[in-house]
Amino acid sequence: MPDAYYPKPGIVPPDRHPRLMLQKKDIEKIKEKLKSPKYEMAAGLYRGLLESEIKGCSLTPEFGTYNLHDGLVCEAMALDALLSGEREKAEKAVSSVIFLLDNLKIIAGIMGARYSGHYIFVAAEVYDWCYDYLTDEQKNHIIAKCEELASAYFEMGYPPVKQTAITGHGCEAQLLRDLFAFSIAVYDERPDIYDTVAGRLLYEYVPSIEKLFECGANTQGPTYGSYRWTWMIWSELLFRAMGSGRIFRNLDKIADWLLYMLRPDGECVRLGDDFNETKSHYNRKNPFTVPFFFAWALTGRTDCYDMFRNGLDTRFLVPEHHGMDYYKEGSWGEGMISPVSVLVFGDFSEPKQTEALPPYKYFGFPIGMSIYKRDDSYILMKIGEQWGGNHDHLDTGCFQIFRGKPLISDSGVYDSYNSPHRRQYLIRTVAHNCLTVERDDKDGFGEWKSEIRYDGGTRRPECGRECGSVEDALSEKYRQARVLSHTERDKGCELVGDLSPAYVHSCKKVTRRMTYDHSTHTFTLTDDVTSLDPSYKKTEHLHCQKEPEILGNTVIFENDGFSAVCKVLSPEGARIEKVGGPGHRFVVDGENFDPQPGYVAEEGWGEVRISPENESEHVIFRLEIQTFALHETTQ
Repeated sequence: MPDAYYPKPGIVPPDRHPRLMLQKKDIEKIKEKLKSPKYEMAAGLYRGLLESEIKGCSLTPEFGTYNLHDGLVCEAMALDALLSGEREKAEKAVSSVIFLLDNLKIIAGIMGARYSGHYIFVAAEVYDWCYDYLTDEQKNHIIAKCEELASAYFEMGYPPVKQTAITGHGCEAQLLRDLFAFSIAVYDERPDIYDTVAGRLLYEYVPSIEKLFECGANTQGPTYGSYRWTWMIWSELLFRAMGSGRIFRNLDKIADWLLYMLRPDGECVRLGDDFNETKSHYNRKNPFTVPFFFAWALTGRTDCYDMFRNGLDTRFLVPEHHGMDYYKEGSWGEGMISPVSVLVFGDFSEPKQTEALPPYKYFGFPIGMSIYKRDDSYILMKIGEQWGGNHDHLDTGCFQIFRGKPLISDSGVYDSYNSPHRRQYLIRTVAHNCLTVERDDKDGFGEWKSEIRYDGGTRRPECGRECGSVEDALSEKYRQARVLSHTERDKGCELVGDLSPAYVHSCKKVTRRMTYDHSTHTFTLTDDVTSLDPSYKKTEHLHCQKEPEILGNTVIFENDGFSAVCKVLSPEGARIEKVGGPGHRFVVDGENFDPQPGYVAEEGWGEVRISPENESEHVIFRLEIQTFALHETTQ
């Protein structure tokens, strides 16, 4: 592999094995964990894997021969060989991983990098943990097969120089775990692989992630944000297990964000593309169980451990499926977590007691978002200063109101990345509790492809192209808004933003003020809108889970014993209409875009649309929304 891709890394693996995930000094600790009640579930599943056979084929052969369970079995065999020091066990692990590598055939497109990457990672574990029992021929064979798989299936290419450190699959296992682990294991024989992989991590990924996570949140939303964050932690733990110091310095900040991304009912707030809500029940109700394990390993935080322990289900560690598509299953795929990784990385960091989080939290640039979370109430207010592309939505200025149940909620379901429902509706401004300003001539809409329907929403920066660098991501090209002020206090919070950059094609000026008073459970929205032309239709959108009731200038949203009463204070005499129900829940420009069938999700009944009665260049919207529990009465 050429050595000119990245500067030579100043951190190198130890000159002895094992050095992947652990060192010799850690072996006795793992043996003790196998006896500890704290690790009873992981230890039991680990022993069960050792009694399993490797099948060498998928449960659904039409997708290839990858089998997640086989990979977990082989991984457990490698650890067992390391802990026992027995040649026979090591030789069995080596022959098993060579069998898997030699027989891997992948048909499913987008999953190819994930499937092959997982087997490369398992091969790295076997290579490192059974190193003393490998012949030169076996070493060369494993290295050659892993390079062959990476060349054939990795979206990052091989050498891994494609994709970015900002968004997309470049922020997942391919580089951050699979090739990095492989490069550590084979460093004695092939230091060039490590130089390229670690060089890119240290000189591109570390500074980029440092800047992006400075605010403690991720533009990709809590679902993809937590998934990719976990792979970043994998990379950090692999560095630390070699004996290095701290590498990714802002990763630990995201742990607080995940705690605030959980609603009072335990589910993940819908923000950006969300695959957690369509998974099995145990995952939907405990969506961050896996990320919280790695957060605990990274930081030692006891609250992260408690979240992991309380949400843990055996299927997170040993899934019941072969790993064809983790989006539709309850587990996290490709061996992100396993009985072995729990035994190795559990108690990795010194315990750290944490204080209870305050009820409010502000996450700054490039997100610009305030959260209020207390008792049964949850208020999300997002200005959205920079658009993150990829799994981020065009939801500048959005908000959500939850009290006991989702009342003013997000809309739609992440059914597939390129589905008509996602492209035409889910990611668009009209699908969120936002403002739309519709031009009759639709000028400025050219940044969208011709088949995309017009919704009057925010601009789509750079025609939807993903950022190529962190400087690009934080530049004016992807600017959608600016936070003007934020205030957090015991009884509530306020967030004010200039949304004009997002509406530059339709408006001269747009400002949004969102205020929540916990003492009265009252949310107030004020939008000051000046359009480029009086004829441009200005509409506020409020999405809900059940059909609302309109009484004059008041809208009542109810959901299983909880309600939100919205009074439209301005403009006077506003037109208020509801659009929803079967065939009308996901309407854009007069056409409904239903999601693909087969998904159980919080997709919503429809929405309420509020607009001025008469045309005008300038309008001020003012909505006052108060929430109530069943036993309370409206004022």
